[in-house]
Amino acid sequence: MGKRNKQIEVEINETKKNTADYTELELVVRKKVIGKIMQKADGPISVEFKTGKKRTARSIDEGIQLIIEDYNLHDE
Repeated sequence: MGKRNKQIEVEINETKKNTADYTELELVVRKKVIGKIMQKADGPISVEFKTGKKRTARSIDEGIQLIIEDYNLHDE
């Protein structure tokens, strides 16, 4: 028997550090932060996982996907 797919809600919240030239988003599942995405004024997008590991992404959407993949792989 295979596992059934579970529906998990992922919230994307802006943090208090957001300014006109700095964006910081955090991804939250069940009230736990699973990762952050940061970008300074059209600079590279930095992705920080719950474990503290960091990576860069080409877009915010790619960063979100990386964090969700890491969460599904290690935390579920």
